[in-house]
Order: sequence, then C-alpha cells, then structure tokens
Amino acid sequence: MVTILFIFWTLGSIFITLNVFRPLAKRSNSSFQVILFSFVMSWLVGDLLPQWIILNTGIILLFSFSDILNQPLGWAGLIVHLSGWIILMLRLWIILYLPERLEHKMEEQLGVQWNKKYPRPLVPRNILEIDWECWFNPNTVFDDPRIEIIRDQVFYNEAGVQLKLDIYRPLNTKKKHPGILQIHGGAWITGSKRQASFLMTRMAARGWVCFSVSYRFSPDIIFPEHLIDVKRALRWIRNNAEEHGLDPDFIVTTGGSAGGHLAAMMALTQNRVEFQPGFEKMDTSIHGCVPIYGVFNFHDPFENQTPYPAKARVLKMLCGGTPKKQHDRYEQITPANWISGKAPPFLLIQGETDALVSTSETYSFWEALEAHKVPNSAFLSLPLVQHAFDILPSLTAQCIIPTIERYLIMLHENHLYNSGKK
Repeated sequence: MVTILFIFWTLGSIFITLNVFRPLAKRSNSSFQVILFSFVMSWLVGDLLPQWIILNTGIILLFSFSDILNQPLGWAGLIVHLSGWIILMLRLWIILYLPERLEHKMEEQLGVQWNKKYPRPLVPRNILEIDWECWFNPNTVFDDPRIEIIRDQVFYNEAGVQLKLDIYRPLNTKKKHPGILQIHGGAWITGSKRQASFLMTRMAARGWVCFSVSYRFSPDIIFPEHLIDVKRALRWIRNNAEEHGLDPDFIVTTGGSAGGHLAAMMALTQNRVEFQPGFEKMDTSIHGCVPIYGVFNFHDPFENQTPYPAKARVLKMLCGGTPKKQHDRYEQITPANWISGKAPPFLLIQGETDALVSTSETYSFWEALEAHKVPNSAFLSLPLVQHAFDILPSLTAQCIIPTIERYLIMLHENHLYNSGKK
C-alpha cells in the first residue's frame, strides 16, 4: 500500500510540475472542472512554491517511517521530486528578472512618457529583497500603518438588492487623492471584492483612494446588469468623494478576468445612458484602465474552429443564450465594439501560460486599441505567468504589481499636467 501511495504521489508531482509550465488541460475539449483543476494547481504550485516544498518535505518525512526510502524505487522518487523543485525554482529565478523585461517593454511602447522620473516602486532584485513575510502570510498586507480600510460599505440597497464595497485609503483624507475602482473576477458567477488586496493596499499607501466593489452574479442576472451594478458603485463613489478624500475628476478602473472585462467596459461606455438606468445624467467617466488577464472575446468559444466548451457554458449563463439566439447582447458585451478615439489609456496584462484566457485573445483587443490610436496605452505579455497571479502577494505579484503602480502614477501625473494642476 505504501509503495502504491509513493508511486501515485511521485507521478502526481510530475504532472503538477509540467502543468505549471504548460497547462495540460486543453480548452478545446476539456470540461470546466478539468480546466479549473489545471488552473488552480498551476497557480498554487507556481506562485506558492516555498509552501509547496515545505508540504512535500513533510510528506517525505512521513514516508521515511516506512522502508520505501531504503529501496531503489524510493531513491528514484526522491530524485524526481528534487528535480521538479529545482525546475520550479528556476521559474522563480526567471520571474525575479521579469521587472527588467517589463521596463524595456514599457519604454518601447510609451517612450518619453515612461522615461520621465516618476516615483519608481521598489521591486525585489534578489532573493534577499523578496517580502518573504508577505509571501507566507498574505494577511500582513492589511497591517500597513499608513492606510485605513473600511469594509462592507453599502453603495446600493433597493428592491431587495444590497451591494457593498471596500475602501482602502490613506490616513490623510483632507486633500484630494486619485482614485481606483477595482472589479473582482470570478467568471461573472462568483468572486470576492478582497481579491486584489495587494494592489489596493500598495496604492493606498501611495496616496490613492481605492474602492473594491461587488456586483450581482449570473445566472441570477444576465448582462448588462453586472456592468450597471458597477456603474452604481461609481455613482456612489463620486457622490461621496469629499468624505473619503477622493478627487472625483480622476478615477481609473482595474480588474482581473471577468473583472478585467467589466473594467474595460466601464472605460469604454462612459456616460452611456443605456447602462445608467435611473442615473442617466450622472458622470461615469473613467480616466484609465488596467485589465489584468481580462476576457475580451465572446464569439470564438462557439465556433467550430476555436471551440472552448467550458467558456461557452459560462457565456450562455452570462448572456442568456448563444450568440445565435442573443446576437445583440453578444455584440453589446464585446469591449472591442465600444472602442473609439475617446477611449482612455489602457494597460493590458496577460500571462502566457494562463490556463483560462489565451494571449491571442488579449492581443486581438490590443490590436483594436492600436487601430483607434488610443493614447498612452501598452500591452504586456508575461512569460510563465498564470491566471490570478495578483490575488496573493507572491513573488510573481511582487515583480509585476510595481509596473502597474508606476503606470497609474504616470496617468495621474499626465492628468495633473493637462488640467493645469501641476
């Protein structure tokens, strides 16, 4: 029995290691459950490698109480596990040098704008500069003495529907600070407004007022109700700007996955009355957008040439049917259809080993932005980076989030200059 368990554990470790570098579940024919399992294992093992090694070391100690490690099979298994750990550590070494690569990419795409001497967030340059405490205990991000966190503020309460948001703000609320509206992911069917706490706490410490909002889920509602909920949050945010020290004239949207889609829609459908029922005259303008591994393509999953059954299943819940039956809604939900010359700047971020969203999907949206010459925009394709990399303060997040910080600071500096405030 011990031998069978040891073999099963070793084979599982091989599968999990390979899955980190290339998700083994195929979007074209895998079920939703299989794709989700592949993503979760790749994300947890890749971004929580120290914890993974500690867990497996404990398992080895348990096996040491048997005689399996005295056999050739046991030694072969140990070599396999150690080799897997070394390969995974090489991935982290590559991630550690990712900020330098991102810097070059941003310089290429933004040029003079990026080279200005904006405050540069610190990034780990070697293993000694990694925030290990934060990596092992994510809750420490909430302990920053420079910020205040207000939980579960109700922003909408009508017809039996109550929606809440969390506020991350600097302690000084007497001056006007730039704002972030953060929208969580979860395939429009689940999720938590605490998903992007790492980015929110860091930006609040830099003097930004951040609002992480909730919205209703499908299948209880269909699009565009999700977007309308987020616009209701923006209405509340602007109406209460003075209380929280927010500059209502500068708010950007951020979000991951489904939240990235909604963030893009917020930026591209500013002041569109069809998405503001009951508050048509409210200002819903947005001044920048950072969709992280956002969802932008809503037709291809149903095509024979590009099937993605798991995604198609979710989209049918989201839109109330297929593109053939709900053509107008699928056109309405597609962000590229709303791009115009008035679109605010975008920073698109996409992992190349994302199990849920393909790089080509984000790149197609980037091409649409380029075609409309949306200013001060950039696209970052990240090698060996998985979906949801920003949820926990792992090394991956510590190496990528500072680029987002600096980009948002750049947009705000441009706003101050163009409005004559600086």
